[in-house]
Amino acid sequence: MSRLNIFFGHFLELRSTLIKSLLIYLIVFLAMMPFANEIYYFFSQPLLDQLTSLNGSIISTKLTSTFIVPFKITAYCALIISLPFIFLQIWNFISPGLYKNEKQFVFWGMFFGFILFVAGTLFVYFLIFPVIFNFFVSSTPNDVELMIDISSYLQMIIALFLAFGLAFEVPLLIITAVKFNWIKIKTLENNRPYIVVAAFIFGAIFTPPDIISQVLLALPILFLYEIGLFISKNKLFKRH
Repeated sequence: MSRLNIFFGHFLELRSTLIKSLLIYLIVFLAMMPFANEIYYFFSQPLLDQLTSLNGSIISTKLTSTFIVPFKITAYCALIISLPFIFLQIWNFISPGLYKNEKQFVFWGMFFGFILFVAGTLFVYFLIFPVIFNFFVSSTPNDVELMIDISSYLQMIIALFLAFGLAFEVPLLIITAVKFNWIKIKTLENNRPYIVVAAFIFGAIFTPPDIISQVLLALPILFLYEIGLFISKNKLFKRH
């Protein structure tokens, strides 16, 4: 078989994988669309709980926002739910070209990568949202009526979900880098001061412009960084 035939064979397999992944996502998304308003209410509940103390409200300044915002939130949730099935398609595509030990590492890497991302989103919903929203709402002057635009609220929560979801991948990134000798543990330990700075810069970019949000993102990153180092130094991990 010529190299050209092998290339086209892999290309067709890749196309099939992408099409199946897209179909999986569309099926999940269409199944969730009838519940778009309920999904939106679930994600707006942490803010609404804080707004009740001030008789505040969430408003829409654009006619289309009342449809677009629940649509986008549902699309985001559909992507998260469909990820395990998409990962399965990716796994079926790449696994034939991997050695046994590589298969084990990649499989568990994808599994724990998804678990960690979901853990990050749950962490921000149940622990971070109440703290951040309480801070902003309680800081509202007495003579100001607080009304939150639905579109700006969507942008903020999606940014926080992504930021914390990615931040929770830090242990997996460290373990992978050490496992394949991309970086030495000693180097990671010696560069802790730079990691602290990088964590706060990451928090400043992906969180609202207040010090509390930045700290609440930076501290978990630093904690997860230490967890990644601890696991990487574990002798049982090294033997595998």
